Amino acid sequence: MINTENLCMGCMNDNGGEEICSICGHDSSIQNHIEALPIKFMINNRYIVGKTLKVNGEGITYIGWDKATDSIVKIKEYFPLGIAVRNPDTSVAIAEDKKYVFNEGLLEFLEINRNIMKQSLSSLVCVNDVFEWSGTAYAVLENVQGITLRDFLDRNGGILKWEQARALMLPLIDTIGAMNGMGIVHKGISPETILVGRDGKLRITDYSINKLRIAGTDIESQLFDGYAAIEQYGIYDMQIGQHTDVYGFCATLFNVLIGTEIPKATLRIEDQSLSIPAKFAEELPRHVLAALANGLKVKPQERTGDIEILKNELVYGEIVEKEVKSTAKTAPQEEGKTKKQKAAAKSNAKYVLISALATVLVFAVVGAILVFTVFKDDIFGNESKVVDSSSLDSAPVVDEIGSVDSDAAESVKLYAVPDFSGKTYAEIMEDEENKTFEISIANKVYSDEFAKGKVCKQSVEKGKEVEKNTKIELTISLGAKEFKMPNVVGLDEQTAKLELLKAGFLYENIEVLEKYDEKSEPGVILTQTPEHSNQVNADIVVKIYKNTYEGEEPMGGGDDDEILAGIKENTP
Repeated sequence: MINTENLCMGCMNDNGGEEICSICGHDSSIQNHIEALPIKFMINNRYIVGKTLKVNGEGITYIGWDKATDSIVKIKEYFPLGIAVRNPDTSVAIAEDKKYVFNEGLLEFLEINRNIMKQSLSSLVCVNDVFEWSGTAYAVLENVQGITLRDFLDRNGGILKWEQARALMLPLIDTIGAMNGMGIVHKGISPETILVGRDGKLRITDYSINKLRIAGTDIESQLFDGYAAIEQYGIYDMQIGQHTDVYGFCATLFNVLIGTEIPKATLRIEDQSLSIPAKFAEELPRHVLAALANGLKVKPQERTGDIEILKNELVYGEIVEKEVKSTAKTAPQEEGKTKKQKAAAKSNAKYVLISALATVLVFAVVGAILVFTVFKDDIFGNESKVVDSSSLDSAPVVDEIGSVDSDAAESVKLYAVPDFSGKTYAEIMEDEENKTFEISIANKVYSDEFAKGKVCKQSVEKGKEVEKNTKIELTISLGAKEFKMPNVVGLDEQTAKLELLKAGFLYENIEVLEKYDEKSEPGVILTQTPEHSNQVNADIVVKIYKNTYEGEEPMGGGDDDEILAGIKENTP
């Protein structure tokens, strides 16, 4: 049993009772503010309260100590400011005429945290305990060693490449989807509410009651401008739903990939186009740009409807077409520019992320030249021209201008179906000429002939002449059914997952288990099932065993910078 008298109330480490903690620098003479619980207060005969970490409209979060398990925890107290009142004995009372508001939030607080406690989701900060006590409710969370995604980006150059971001952030999609499936919408997904752990995992935290993330309610709201969707500002009568989390996730991914925040949603009502530097538009896969465009639509009815659809767009390029007119920002052209000035203007041109197809355009005189020369392949991909067969039928005979032979047959314009085999869905939908047809994905199958994500079959054969808006269904390859098992032993978890994804395994079939080995490096994969070199089936569940040994040095100081920077450097 640890002597809790020697615990620092700032970090809950044993510092020998120092007045100024040598580990975190906390001054033991500093007390919590008057509305918070006092330092060293005992909750429910088990949890010791430390310093206040966070205060918002929902309540107060403290660092704490769990006497039953001798471990550091975080304690969330339901204490809506202006509604809850702290009594002299530290119990909680309710302000006059606020009982309904308080109790409504209390029940929601308990339900959300109890649901989280039942889950076993690797990308979620776990809830260890939920209980009512002394007039309010408490949730006890695991203490994840790490920093926010915002701090991680600041320490690592501000951006990540798509392959790095893909390995880190795709697990979040499954967790968000699982929570949405229980009817729980986060409404605050942002770099501030995502933690990067020392183990390299990203975890979502700060699930809260609904009113905290909606403007104009009875409690003080907490909205993350640039990440909060338009429906959260109360401007329109729009329902909060899964599409709200889609917006927050896409805004976060945009920030991770581009390094900038998108404008506040209320500022995007009239113009929802998003400009990004040309170098990013050239480097990022077109289907990723398209997925972001769909997920960042201002109006919920035009936005990607749920997180599973977004996942398919990001992984397979299954872009759902939106019937919305594309708009693009165009820089005014000054007359009389010299060639030298025009050349300079080219280098500063920005691609605009617009519409569901995310076609990157530059609307300027010089930009038009670029589209059809230098950047032709980047923007349009390989050409697949439509054959106009309207000349096959003769025009009706007319007696004279103004009179038509009523017995003459009407000419039907036909279009030759291109060969879509070997192309991605995103590439097909980016080609303007393919808008002649109604193209959709009907199925996904394993294929030894076609790489993962490529079209391996189409419902209407190539070359067949059909009318406009003919429906064409595509079958997408999931890659080879069987292949050689890669070796991921010795890699960190995220790099191992990336290698398995590249090999052809489905993300949901990669299971991470824990194993302890002091003789091996902390956090690396110790063993794998199946073993390397075995011929494996893509449908099987792959089990990788990560070393839970953390080494002898505690989290803190310059070593953390190296560890977290390594996540980026070691991810190809």
